[in-house]
Amino acid sequence: MTLHFNKVTIIGVGLIGGSLALALRKRGMADSIVGVGRGAANLETGLQLGIVDEFRKDSASGVLDADLVVVAT
Repeated sequence: MTLHFNKVTIIGVGLIGGSLALALRKRGMADSIVGVGRGAANLETGLQLGIVDEFRKDSASGVLDADLVVVAT
């Protein structure tokens, strides 16, 4: 059985969260990956590198309608 998620939110897009996002993307397990964090620079980098599809600085809006939420802090 292969898991598939429409929307995955990762709170903390650093080494661990970013690696998880890339692994999900590589395996085609998520349609959309949203990064949540405090630092705009780190989140912008994640967006530019294709690690996340979008980002939010507000966790409530980031987890809205997510099928899976991972806290990687």
